[in-house]
Amino acid sequence: MRLGEICNLRNEDIQDVDGIPCFLIRPHPEDKWIPKTEAGTRNVPIHSGLLDWGILDFKKEGEKFLFSELKTPKSGPRGTDFGRNFSKFKTTIGLSAAITFHSFRHTISTRLRNQAGDLRELWIDALLGHEASHKSQGATTYLSGITTENLRQTVEAVRYPTLSLRGNL
Repeated sequence: MRLGEICNLRNEDIQDVDGIPCFLIRPHPEDKWIPKTEAGTRNVPIHSGLLDWGILDFKKEGEKFLFSELKTPKSGPRGTDFGRNFSKFKTTIGLSAAITFHSFRHTISTRLRNQAGDLRELWIDALLGHEASHKSQGATTYLSGITTENLRQTVEAVRYPTLSLRGNL
């Protein structure tokens, strides 16, 4: 997900879709926030690693946003401060200045597209909120949507076996 999509998640944006826990990326006109593109409005199944880590525990009663500790600055979009803090943090742990938060999206896109298996380009594009790169007649005329299960399969293909989120809060 894009930084702005993550920072603007509301508690109500976590819902089961077809029995699968998902983040619902959708416009919130009351806050003048919309996804970057039309394809950006989508359901993103929550990776089992995030569920095991306790991402659902971030929902707090009476709070609007999932990450309620992030504040909306007077100037700039919600998440601006997080982006700045990420930049500071990455340099303290020795990461290159060329690495940005958006680099994670590039890495995921690359890893999924190089994955051995049954992942389809359309599923990856739908998951990332990209306009389909595959514009066949069948995809543009006859495809009515990607199932939540296929999106879940795509999310679950992302693996970082050396990363452990347990106890790192």
